[in-house]
Amino acid sequence: MSSPVLHRPDLSGPDLPDSETVHAARTFLRHIAGRYPVKETVLFGSRARGTHDADSDVDLAVILNGPAGRRYPIAGEMAEIAFTVMLETGILVQAVPLWEDEFDRPETFSNPGLIAAIKRDGVRL
Repeated sequence: MSSPVLHRPDLSGPDLPDSETVHAARTFLRHIAGRYPVKETVLFGSRARGTHDADSDVDLAVILNGPAGRRYPIAGEMAEIAFTVMLETGILVQAVPLWEDEFDRPETFSNPGLIAAIKRDGVRL
């Protein structure tokens, strides 16, 4: 599969997300490392755009290798991990598991507008 095209491809440059956002996202990624076949992770939403406030969550699209699988069990496990991260960092992470074929072909996903927003605002971690 091809790598997704993001308007803001990575954590470099003048639009770098704030350190609290980066810390919460990286803490979450450490917790999920090795548990899922993660291809890449993309920060999106208000924290990627820099329009967040102190209570905003950290929206992460977790792109998984392989064909689409059972989303709800994985989303539930990631929500539990996100709660642990919130206790550690004070910031809630909202993870959206997506498979690479869904991300590459949004029309196969139940909410193609969400994928369009992720690609528009997303910052690859």
